[in-house]
Order: sequence, then C-alpha cells, then structure tokens
Amino acid sequence: MTDGSRPGAVSPPNPDPPLLDVRGLVKHYPLTEGLWNRDVGRVRAVDGIDLTVERGEAVALVGESGCGKSTAARAALRLDEPTDGTVRFDGEDVTAYDRGALKRFRRRARLIFQDPDSSFDPRLSIGESVAEPLSVHGMDDRNRRRRLVEGTLERVGLDASDADRFPHELSGGEKQRAALARALVTDPDLLVADEPVSALDTSVKADILELLARLRDELGLGVLLITHDLGVVAEFCDRVAVMYLGEIVESGPVEAVFSDPGHPYTRALLGSVPVPDPGVAREPTGLVGDVPDAADPPSGCRFHTRCPEVIPPDEYDLEGDVWRRLFRFRLRVSGESPADRDDIVALASTELDPAVAPEDVEDDALRAAVRRAFDLPERLSDLAAESVLERAVGLLVDGEQDAAVELLESEFRTVCESESPAKRRTGADREAACHLVGEADAGADRSLGAEPTSETD
Repeated sequence: MTDGSRPGAVSPPNPDPPLLDVRGLVKHYPLTEGLWNRDVGRVRAVDGIDLTVERGEAVALVGESGCGKSTAARAALRLDEPTDGTVRFDGEDVTAYDRGALKRFRRRARLIFQDPDSSFDPRLSIGESVAEPLSVHGMDDRNRRRRLVEGTLERVGLDASDADRFPHELSGGEKQRAALARALVTDPDLLVADEPVSALDTSVKADILELLARLRDELGLGVLLITHDLGVVAEFCDRVAVMYLGEIVESGPVEAVFSDPGHPYTRALLGSVPVPDPGVAREPTGLVGDVPDAADPPSGCRFHTRCPEVIPPDEYDLEGDVWRRLFRFRLRVSGESPADRDDIVALASTELDPAVAPEDVEDDALRAAVRRAFDLPERLSDLAAESVLERAVGLLVDGEQDAAVELLESEFRTVCESESPAKRRTGADREAACHLVGEADAGADRSLGAEPTSETD
C-alpha cells in the first residue's frame, strides 16, 4: 500500500513510521529432485508484496486458499526467513535483527493460529500454555506469571480459575479466547491473526470479533487479519489487501474497495459471498478453475487464466462473453488451464450418438460437436475470428493438436497474458494491478500532477 506521493518528490521525514511496513516481500521455496537434491525450480509463494499496518489499525489480507497469505504473515514475522524484501517494525529493519533483537520483536508482535485445538499442548493446563511466552522472555517469578495469566484470561472473557483447566475441557470459543490470552500476555503492539474465527460457529465468531475490536481500541493494537471471510473483513477491518497467487492485486479502505472494486478478482470474491435474502438474485461470478501452481505461475497478469473479464485482442470485434468462452477454449486446448488436459475430440464425441464410433463420425458433425462441448457459438460474428476458429477446430479433428495450439495462441492472445499490469490508483489510498484500470485513470493521475506507479506485483 503506497502513500500516493509522486515518485521523485521529496517527502518530509516521517516522525511516526508505520507499526509494520513490508516492502517487496518475497518468499520462494526451492524445488529439488534426485539423490543430490538438484534444484529444478521455485515455488513462488509470496512474490513481492507491499503492506503496512498502522498503530490501532486492522488490515485484512484476503484471498483463496493457496494464494500465499499465511506464508506472507509468517515471513513478515520471520517465522519463515524471507527470500527478499524488507520488513520494518516501528521503523527498525526486522530482516537485519540478530537472535536477541528477533526475540524482543516476537514479544511485541504475536501470532494467533487458525486452529486452537492443535495450537495447545494437551498435556499442559491452559495457565501453563498462556504463561509459556512469559517464561520464554525471561520472567522467572512464578507468582507474577500466575497473576498476569489470570488477569489476561479475565481480560479476554474467561475466569481466572480457567488457568487450571486443560484444553479438552474448553469449548471451541473458550479455546480461541485462551489463544488470544496467550498472544496478549506479553503486552504486544501487533497481532497477526491467521483465520482466528474460521473454525467457530456464527454466534461465537461474533463474540470473538467483538472482543478483538474492544481490545484493539483499549490497547491500541495493530492487527493483521489473514482470512478468506469477507464478511469478517467488512465488520472488523479498516483496510484490505487482496492477494492472488503470491501478489497483491488490489488494496485500499475496506468500504471503498468493497463498494467499488477495481480488480476482476476482487469483484469475483465479492460476488461469491452468499446473500441471506433468497429474494436477492446474484449474478454468476464467472470465476472458474483453481489457483494455478505457484511453481509455474501464468505469464502477464497471473489471474488471466481464470479472469471473467480478460481483455480481447484489438484485431477482432467479439462480444465479451463470446471472447471469454473462446479464450477458455484456447487455454484448454493448449493445456494452460488449471483443469486437467483432456483429449479434445474424445470430449466432443460425448456430444454425439454413443452408438457411433468417433472414427465413423463425419468431420462436419465432429467440428460442430467440438464447438458444443466448449460452449462456442455455431458461428462467430467476426468473420476473421470465425476463420481462425474454424481452421483450429479442423486441425483438432484431423489430429493435429500442436498445429491447432500454435494457431490459437498466435491469433487469440490477450494483453493480460503478455504484459504484467502496473499498479494504478483507483482513488484515495486505493490501487489495483489490472489492465482494465486503464488510460482514464492514468490521465486522472497526470492531471493531479502525479505519475502512475510502474511497479508490478
């Protein structure tokens, strides 16, 4: 998240830096094979993200499972060593900390785990588990530890006597309160909460969120919330960063981003949120398939293989829905789609009479079946595009799949796959990395005396 200042402008020194300031954070995991663990690639779990959390502010990092948000949180806390980038906490470079400084940092920046059942040792009482961080950080006075534990348990809505109970004796909500007490007992400045309410039912979830909000106000805590639950974000957070396949694609104030999202992925996520009113119809999101492999991310915009708004080539005049179906067909044929690669002709044959063997089907009928199998129109309105598609389908039917792939990839390319989108501002303290955030926004930036940012996620 940027401050929106013009590149090259001289800014006055900031006397009060953000509590947490992450810049260009990268976390890659090596892929090895063979007896000698030969390096054959990288899993790009986090691939250059920027993120800030101010004191007393709640910031959400959202996205589907597998997008890298939990890895980003662990790398920011140096629970996993970052591959690259800087992490500043209260103005100090966390990546340069030695062991002693890192230990002091972890007293002030605490992590709440997703599953309270697995994060507590069943052999320890709740009091012993909550007191453990105090022992780690050098508090040897047992009586003082007990007083702090009991006071912290009461602060999170439990009884002091709960210190003598064991995890199996607590409900899910009580265990999550105890987990919160364990994080708060060292009096931190930052809480990183990884899906803290995902395992709880609705009423308990509301209680925990209300407790977090109250503690944030009372203690001035900064909170980084890792979640896929946009309802929780809307209720609890001030700002949101939307993450996809290791990159942040949109960020800004929650109300502004949710009311007018600038990135198709954000729109798709918001469109997938259930509406409790059965009388309210929701448009389909158009989001298909799974998140691609982080070891081999798509070129250009990483979202383009699933994007419901992928930009058509300038050479053809195609309706948006028709172009998207044509593009998905191209991805499927070339094997670039996250879905498994199928035998195209065999799939098309399921549209035909099962009593007739595929080799006995007339070519014209098989071409029509290929179109139906991939929800393509019988004829495209753009004659040039129709000529390309007809030739490609013919090559498939003739068994020349490589030639069909080469033709489709050369003719039906999109800027979304050939160029990485630059981050552009979509409003005050808002930005999105998408080619759809186009020249109108860039012109608005220039009219205000600012150049559009050129970094890519």
